[in-house]
Amino acid sequence: MILKLPRRSIEFPRRALLMGIVNINDDSFCGDGSLDPSEALAQASQHIANGADIIDIGAESARTNRKAISIQEEVERLQSFLRHWPKLRDEARRTDEQQLTPPLLSINTWRPEVVSKVITREVDILNDISALPDDRNARLCAEHGVALLIMHSVGQPKEPHTEQKWYDLISSMRDFFEKKIALALNAGLFREQLILDPGLDFAKQKKDNLLVLKELHKIVQLGQPVLLPISRKTVIGEVLNLPSPADRDAGTIALLTQGFIQGAHIFRVHNTCACWEALKVLAPLSPRKLTIILNMAISADGKISTSGNSPSHFTSKNDLEHLLEIRKRADAILVGRRTLEADQMTMTVEGKRPWRCVISERGIFDPTHPFFSSEGGERHLILGKDAETPQLPATIHHATLGDFLETLRTNPDINTLLCEGGGNLARELFELDLVDEINLTWAPHTLLGGKEAPTLTGLPGDFLPNSLQYQLTQVTPGAENEFFLSYHKKLT
Repeated sequence: MILKLPRRSIEFPRRALLMGIVNINDDSFCGDGSLDPSEALAQASQHIANGADIIDIGAESARTNRKAISIQEEVERLQSFLRHWPKLRDEARRTDEQQLTPPLLSINTWRPEVVSKVITREVDILNDISALPDDRNARLCAEHGVALLIMHSVGQPKEPHTEQKWYDLISSMRDFFEKKIALALNAGLFREQLILDPGLDFAKQKKDNLLVLKELHKIVQLGQPVLLPISRKTVIGEVLNLPSPADRDAGTIALLTQGFIQGAHIFRVHNTCACWEALKVLAPLSPRKLTIILNMAISADGKISTSGNSPSHFTSKNDLEHLLEIRKRADAILVGRRTLEADQMTMTVEGKRPWRCVISERGIFDPTHPFFSSEGGERHLILGKDAETPQLPATIHHATLGDFLETLRTNPDINTLLCEGGGNLARELFELDLVDEINLTWAPHTLLGGKEAPTLTGLPGDFLPNSLQYQLTQVTPGAENEFFLSYHKKLT
């Protein structure tokens, strides 16, 4: 799963992100807001120092017992922060190696008249609490490349909905999100730019909020990053009989833990330090998932090479640049021996040192290949159990592909594996049903690869025994009429 932002992409699974709350108002329900822009900047700086990955800046309280401020007043408050944000962002330093640097900026507003005036190139996310009644905010986000957070609710913001009753809340939420996702896609956004928020306390009573927290995994199954706004919520006060929001931090940690177990990706919080410490403890206790990405170039007839298994140089320089960007996401890269030799690969990545892995049943390698002399990440050779052990500068694994993947899965430094070929490797991964994401470059210059050319599933004319369902999530035109297609595994 990828969250695409104006200047970067974030890949999940990873440690959950923390969104620190900053209010430029004097009527925040927590009493932590200030109309002084310098105070808001100081709060943002402290959130980042305490581990926040995202700063969520809002100028109008969502409280329903307060009147809405004017559009002009909201714009002026937000702009007073935005003018100083770039300097604060660029000077930020990490609390640890997993914190996002530079931090992201989220604007918490919902009126399109405000959004159009504050959605500058400094903004990464629009946190829209309006429940997306129309496509205006989605179109503004698409125009500026900004990610959109869609919150579940009913009716107008700033109006109480304490009498709202739900027959089947979770099913209603799923239907709501599917409709709003379709609305956002029609407005020009990509799925990778959408975040879902179940909207705790918005048109929900105590039992509704507890049900959402209990069954949040059913919202996570929709395949989008899920933000959980758990900080000092009314439901905590109702359970613990704590009328003052400032007394609810222990309850906030309890809800964060439940959200973590259910698979939430982002937590919106006031006490960043306590929540960062909680996530730090929870992270090593969670089951690790190895994300496997497959990247290939194909001709129109589905071949990944040409006749005679010659090198598959039927794409442009733009495709190579596209591949190098995908490699930057990888902690390990895996190819078959024939692909290594045919394409003279070294699997190096600028600014990063992923494991460089080659699989070969027989284990016969050319020791003069540039792979063995190039600088880069650790070299690993995965050989058949009966293959002789070659004397090469690499770590040797006599193991099946499945056994080696388990080795990667148990390594805390490896979260993403990129596989670049060939067809036999791709086929085995498909048979194991382990591919999470597929990136295909369609090369229009080679319509027909030839009778003997391999396909994405191995030998020509060979097919997988069962169908696999993937969802087309992005189509990007490249140079010379190429297209880059991205697929993600379809959740059932």
